Amino acid sequence: MNIAVLGAGRIGSTVGRLWHAAGHQVTFAARDLAEPRALAAELGERAHAATVPDSVAVADVVLVAVPGSAVSDVLKNAGSLAGRVVIDAANQMGGHRLTLRQLADAYPGAGWVRAFNTLQARVLAEENHRQPPWVVFLSGTETAKRTATKLIRDAGFEPVDLGGVEDSQLQEPGSVLWNNPLTPNDAHDLVARVRSGDAVTVDPLAEAFDKLRKHAPDDPALLFEHLSRAVFQAGMGWRVVAAKWPGIREAFHRFDPARVASMSPGEIERVEGDTRVIRNRAKIEATVENARRLRALLDEYGGIRPYFGSFPDATAASADLRRRFAFLGESGVHWLLLHAADEAAAGR
Repeated sequence: MNIAVLGAGRIGSTVGRLWHAAGHQVTFAARDLAEPRALAAELGERAHAATVPDSVAVADVVLVAVPGSAVSDVLKNAGSLAGRVVIDAANQMGGHRLTLRQLADAYPGAGWVRAFNTLQARVLAEENHRQPPWVVFLSGTETAKRTATKLIRDAGFEPVDLGGVEDSQLQEPGSVLWNNPLTPNDAHDLVARVRSGDAVTVDPLAEAFDKLRKHAPDDPALLFEHLSRAVFQAGMGWRVVAAKWPGIREAFHRFDPARVASMSPGEIERVEGDTRVIRNRAKIEATVENARRLRALLDEYGGIRPYFGSFPDATAASADLRRRFAFLGESGVHWLLLHAADEAAAGR
């Protein structure tokens, strides 16, 4: 098949690699073509890079693997989706979720499937083709699901069909099916429990918020490092950021907020010329400014735990983080909370 992968981040690059390894023609597309071109060059024959509309124009299947907040804009610029199978892998969190029903109604000429959104990129990359296989849940229109079923198996996973477009709610963030690697037998048992009402749902952001209220360390470097990573990853391929991260960590004093906040203009200029880092002036300056804002937050609340403890819920905390810190949007806040909470709970 000819497959367009919209988004060259963790999910898009990982699933695209698996499909390429299975023999498909894969075209990677993103707002910034640097990462798609790097992927195409690495994979070689049958791998391509193109703009979003150009990739969609030649595709039989389109994988939407961009941050949830970017889905609408990406699809508006994608050109005609008519006659194509569109697999929605974007996890939408927060107050403005775009459902599969809304997407199917907005683009009725396409066949819509929800899939590849319930497993972490690490699991997709490292645990494909295991025995017994992990499950990838899917839901959507019947014809489109037949195509998606084959592609799930090609990627090294076992499909479990949850039903039609409306049933996609069962695999959304907060469901017990989400972020939960399952074997086929366990998956079918859990789906039966969910349908009977004998399984609770969880809000991943609420869980992360609760972890930070209880376990955030006294050292603010943990939060500041994850905050800074969210800033650098905005609009940029995660592999590029991951490759540069050791150099970025050293350039920013291992994310000691006090040292970063006191960086002089001359030191900032040296960082901007440092080949070890991503030399984006706006993001470098935002990191220094965010260190100063984090210091002000610590002075105001006395610590990270008291700060999170001052909010009634994750929604209020997320809104305040976006307001306080530079270059931090909705998807960045979600990344920050989820990753900082996991590391805090593990006892960094």
